[in-house]
Amino acid sequence: MIRLLDTEEISELYCCVDAGLIDHIRDSRNYVVPIEEDRYIMAFHTMNQNKTVIYADGRRCIVSSDDEYVRQCCEGIDRESGLGEMFEFFLALTSEDVYVLEGLENKISDLEDELLTRGKPDRNGISRIVALRKEVLAAKRYYEQMEFLSDELAEASHYFDFVDKKFDRLLEFVMHLQEYIEQVREAYQSQIDIEQNNIMKFFTVVTTIFLPLTLITGWFGMNLQMPEFGWKYGYIYAISMSISVVVIMMIIFKKKKWF
Repeated sequence: MIRLLDTEEISELYCCVDAGLIDHIRDSRNYVVPIEEDRYIMAFHTMNQNKTVIYADGRRCIVSSDDEYVRQCCEGIDRESGLGEMFEFFLALTSEDVYVLEGLENKISDLEDELLTRGKPDRNGISRIVALRKEVLAAKRYYEQMEFLSDELAEASHYFDFVDKKFDRLLEFVMHLQEYIEQVREAYQSQIDIEQNNIMKFFTVVTTIFLPLTLITGWFGMNLQMPEFGWKYGYIYAISMSISVVVIMMIIFKKKKWF
């Protein structure tokens, strides 16, 4: 049966370790230390940043952690060998990870559908993408740590090869999620750029239509004696010319499908 210790009781675990290793492992954040044949001490941090330390040998397995999920994974594990209990612990620790990552993938997929199928970009879209990227990044850091540690563990004992391969696959899954969320961000950014281009196109068309009218206004607004000023149809002529310019330019823009 795996023995559980709180972090305050970790000094009891260090009693199983040679005194020369204690200072070394205390200064290390994450580590796997083969003390001698079939004796290992290992430390890692969960995704909640709770430190977990495991000691295992041929007779017993001791786990020190305040992480509730880690403690749940230790329940019910009872093997004759402490290394067997350590192996079973890692199987229990990773038993739900695929489903957790699939849930994260579904969240990204739902966000993609929501952001990219709307007529206009959501104002909070970027902040929501960033929040999901942080979740994926936290998972990536955790599985990178565990992949490195499981490599060392498998190198020390082929008994843990399966655990190493499992963490490798989980890390690959997370890397896929990281690429997926990046693709969603790029697609959403493209949608924003298209929306901005449409707005700029609209203002360009409006500016182009009113530019000739500005010229007409400036022409007839000059402080000069012009023949049209004494013509009784001059006002109607200026109005008709302005309307004609607007209609002609709108027809041209319509044919070119600018709006």
